Amino acid sequence: MKPNKNQIIALSLYILSIIATGCTETIDNIHLDSTRPRLVVEGYISTDTVSQIVKLSKLGDALKQDPIQVVSNATVTISDGITTYSLAENPAVKGTYYTTSKIFGIVGRNYTLQIKNVDINNDQVMETYTAQSLIKGINPIDSVHLVYNSSNHYDKGWSINLYTMDPGQGRNFYLIKVLKNNKLLTDSIFKYSIGDNSGFEGKYYDGFPVYTLRDERADERLAHGDTVTVELYGITEDYYSFISSYI
Repeated sequence: MKPNKNQIIALSLYILSIIATGCTETIDNIHLDSTRPRLVVEGYISTDTVSQIVKLSKLGDALKQDPIQVVSNATVTISDGITTYSLAENPAVKGTYYTTSKIFGIVGRNYTLQIKNVDINNDQVMETYTAQSLIKGINPIDSVHLVYNSSNHYDKGWSINLYTMDPGQGRNFYLIKVLKNNKLLTDSIFKYSIGDNSGFEGKYYDGFPVYTLRDERADERLAHGDTVTVELYGITEDYYSFISSYI
């Protein structure tokens, strides 16, 4: 498994190059083309028995006052080919759709998400969107071990080291989420930790570092009695690429 840090490194180098060679120029006028509105779907189904969530929004022109709009009153379903589950919109959080709390995914099944009754391009014709994905299987976590790292004065914190066996059988992709005292710390895509099994196919992760709880972040700083929980998800290559590109 290799943490996905390329985007952060590349962005830092790019910013440094601008600082080193930057100059000032007055621009009288910029012409930006308009773009067609696009449906943005955020959601996944897991093997946990929880309310599965799908969020819908519409992305429009960047220069408009409200470039991102929630998509309400859609008909959203998830099907495993045997049973179809309907999602209900949360009236308090428009654009967010939930299953009941008793729905869970089954490893090895291919799930289809269908979104109907939406008019994204505003042509008065309702559209239907579908997507499919397979739930990947993983081995249970054996344990996690926290090791304090103070070698870098500006980056002190607790490294979370993972102990588990990679399933093998080709390339596998992972998403790691971290909770402190049952509160999710990795609560947005920008905070996700992702990786794959390159170099570890079918091997044991014997204390592989997957996340660092940094002292400089108040919500991540640990004190005596705190509890740290790690969730390991098996994800598809498409979702891995989506998260990577999003970050």
